[in-house]
Amino acid sequence: MTDVRILTNGSFTGRSALVTGAGSGIGRAISLRLMELGASVAGLGRREDALEETKALADGLIGSFESVPCDVRDYDAVAAHVERIGSAKGLDLLVNNAGGQFVAPTTDVSMNGWKSVVELNLNAVFHLTKVAHPFLRDSSGAVVNISLSTVERGGVGFAHSISARAGVLALTRTLALEWAADGIRLNCLGPGTVITSALDNYEAARHIEDNLIGRATPMRRATSVEEIAELTAFLASPAAALMTGQLIQIDGGTHLGPGVHMLPAYYD
Repeated sequence: MTDVRILTNGSFTGRSALVTGAGSGIGRAISLRLMELGASVAGLGRREDALEETKALADGLIGSFESVPCDVRDYDAVAAHVERIGSAKGLDLLVNNAGGQFVAPTTDVSMNGWKSVVELNLNAVFHLTKVAHPFLRDSSGAVVNISLSTVERGGVGFAHSISARAGVLALTRTLALEWAADGIRLNCLGPGTVITSALDNYEAARHIEDNLIGRATPMRRATSVEEIAELTAFLASPAAALMTGQLIQIDGGTHLGPGVHMLPAYYD
């Protein structure tokens, strides 16, 4: 894959961002790209060691990184961190990336399992976005919510996660209307299949290669974290000043194809 970076390094100098789930994967890639662009990034995540790895990778970049060990479901702690960061540096960009789920047929999902996924993927996003509002208003800032390419069509084995992410999309569009007068823009990104540590498991790897990429993705390749990071930065840039309330699919056409279904038997 060719270099996807199109924004000018240093163009975010003097700007402040908060990225959740910054210790790995998509969140780490977004944090590093924002720092290449010059932003001061507060990276929030549950594992301090993972955040410190991100910080080490930031060595030599234009921007800076602050590790903020915190569970996004700890609402008091999150509010305190946002108040501290916003008061000290302001807040130009909030990236709600932290999330998690498990694969299961809906009939096997317990109420506790359902609640835990909704708590992480919807309730925590609502709370963090709400407490960030005063600082985003002061900066006419932006919010980018990382979602799923299946959020508008459904996907087998992911009822809990897709329901939560659909709630985030509804929240994004509602706040895009409510907060437009404050100069705040909110958008969702719908990545396709992103290669993760699931490839360590042979069966998971075969399902990803054969089905999620081979059959479900018309362009026949995964979405890279670098592509997600660049599009996130674009949405925070002046070039996207009139973009709000959008779901932007970066999935190789997956949302147009047969769909992403996490239970391999669906494709049989």
